[in-house]
Amino acid sequence: MTRAVRGLDHVVVMVDGIDAAEAAYRKLGFQVQPRGFHKKLGTANHLMIFDKDYFEILGIVEDTAFNAERREWLKQGGGLANVALATDGADIAFDAFKAAGLEPDAPLFFDRAVEVAGKTEQAQFRTVRIPKTHMPVVGFFVCEHLTPRFVYRGEWAKHPNGARGILGVTVIAEQPARWIVELEKYFGAGSVTRDGEGLVVDTGTQPIRYLTRTGYAQRYPGVTPVRPGDHPALLSVGVDSLAACEALLAKSGVKLVKPDAGRLIVPPAEAAHLTLEFRER
Repeated sequence: MTRAVRGLDHVVVMVDGIDAAEAAYRKLGFQVQPRGFHKKLGTANHLMIFDKDYFEILGIVEDTAFNAERREWLKQGGGLANVALATDGADIAFDAFKAAGLEPDAPLFFDRAVEVAGKTEQAQFRTVRIPKTHMPVVGFFVCEHLTPRFVYRGEWAKHPNGARGILGVTVIAEQPARWIVELEKYFGAGSVTRDGEGLVVDTGTQPIRYLTRTGYAQRYPGVTPVRPGDHPALLSVGVDSLAACEALLAKSGVKLVKPDAGRLIVPPAEAAHLTLEFRER
């Protein structure tokens, strides 16, 4: 059975200064892929590839109509911006989202050059964006990979810090319950569960957790959110060994917050305005 949404595909971290962000993520122990350029979109990125998902740091290199919203958002600081959803097809997602009343943009094709085994290839994608009027704090969009062989490669998924994949996303929202109806338009009826004052969203793969600012402070003590209002706040990444990851980060001089024995938190100042949580899978 084909599905409009099959879970999380990747996460987008907007950065103001892609050179510094690239250096920061290398310092954090990631294998950072060479810079890619989206000529059609006026953006450039670096990817941190895992076995089945990835996250990217994305910067503006040319002002375009497409990235106007992103430029405006960057004025308040960068950080976690979008969650891209995996799909069985951009057209399938477009039809489903339209039927759900999300008013999606028409599927957009774009590509970027990537070097694979010494040869330049074109990684190709089709995306479906949802307007801000239907944005439940997180900017969701659907990403169809036309050439996954040029993105998901085993040799690119080996990271010095032992990172193996995304475990989830945490969102700060002062009134989490107000987003239940909108979230179920994306992920289906019954996909959202209340957890105290917060929410847990079953995306089909990794969960998205909505916490109040108070709930966030309790779960992540000593970590100051990068923005004052509601925003996607934290990315959780699974590692093979938390002790080995901690040793690498300490050797690199990365400042850490350790709320308990099972978690390492990298504050926004160390990760280009992203709060990053490492946990063992």
